Amino acid sequence: MTGALTLLKDIGKSHERMVDLAGKLDWNGVAKEWSEMTPKLMALKKLPLAQLSARERIEASEQLAKLIAFEEQISARITPWMEQVRPLLESFRKYPLKPVNGENR
Repeated sequence: MTGALTLLKDIGKSHERMVDLAGKLDWNGVAKEWSEMTPKLMALKKLPLAQLSARERIEASEQLAKLIAFEEQISARITPWMEQVRPLLESFRKYPLKPVNGENR
């Protein structure tokens, strides 16, 4: 298996974990998983995918289709949540919290 396919499978496992975490509304876990996966995405971008064999291209295509499906599942959980918290976040932007007992925040 080439490095590209290995990276795609590792990225897929991270996406699977993010789907699970998003299902639990564990946004800190999703963010942590994403930050741990980002170097793998950067490494994948540097690999010469054009040099994959025909069989490897098919497998890479299948892995990419899975990643897209995982991304859609994650977005399906994140988007409604963001819409729910948007008014709260907007109110914090308009009316920032004041420091309590001299604390700097």
